[in-house]
Amino acid sequence: MKRLCIVAFALVACGQSNESGSGGNVWAQGPADTSEEATTEVELASGATCDGTPSCPRGQVCSGGLCRHRRTSVRAEALASAAEAQRLAGDSEGALTSFEEAIGAYVEANVPAPADVACSAALLALRYYDTPEERERGARFADRCFRASLPGNAQRVEVLRAVGRLRYDGLALDGFDQPSAPERFFSREPSRPTVDAVELALSLPESSEPGYAEVREALRTEDATRIVADCFIQDWELRHQREARASLLLKLETRMRDMGTYDLYEGAFTVEKTSLDVDGFEPCLAAGLTAYLAESGVRVGRSARWQIPFEVAAQL
Repeated sequence: MKRLCIVAFALVACGQSNESGSGGNVWAQGPADTSEEATTEVELASGATCDGTPSCPRGQVCSGGLCRHRRTSVRAEALASAAEAQRLAGDSEGALTSFEEAIGAYVEANVPAPADVACSAALLALRYYDTPEERERGARFADRCFRASLPGNAQRVEVLRAVGRLRYDGLALDGFDQPSAPERFFSREPSRPTVDAVELALSLPESSEPGYAEVREALRTEDATRIVADCFIQDWELRHQREARASLLLKLETRMRDMGTYDLYEGAFTVEKTSLDVDGFEPCLAAGLTAYLAESGVRVGRSARWQIPFEVAAQL
């Protein structure tokens, strides 16, 4: 009888712990808080793995191995589905409008927006914006994503990467840790970006020219991409633009030297700019990549002369 009482007490204690906010900080946004507002935040985040509904937070059920909100809004779900269809069709602005309507419908129904809806909207909003107002909109979508999802969620990780790059545009990251969203997220002065914040794209065409395959691989190495990122940061300091593009020429011309018992082909790969700019992204790339290729050790064992255009793009 004594053992039965102990077991019963333990079960009751566990049930009370599950229902209270004592474990809520695992799901909540921001600092620990046991207030009613914090309990509401606990109910917002979904997506924890589970092996049964009792292991999910209050208001959620175990479905497909993940904890999902018990309540929903069909209107909101339909709008979110329409937003996703618009995104796939290339209508980004229409998709964002539909995502806003979907999230508004969840709010009207007093139902938490699912993590996949909130984070899909955030990824789209953070990818396309031209004005400070649209930039703030992206941050607010990101805030909804963080409050609706759990650390480790794949979409949340993508949103975090996008948000991390915006910190150089004056984004105050501590705003996402507040109990509620601040009035403005971009409240700081822009600062110099670092290499990790730069996204790069090299458009190198296919070609069978001698030596091209080797130099093409050399331009995709970590050392070469670091040069591109450094050139972008230098250009950012001049223009304070979030993106830069360059049209370049990759050239090779070799000459044969008769060494008596063998022939030696001397030549060098060079990268030339196509614009008249003296400073900025393109001139920096031409000089930096030419110097890098000279040290890369790529050689061509026969006579060759060719030039191939390629494009480089970088953005925050």
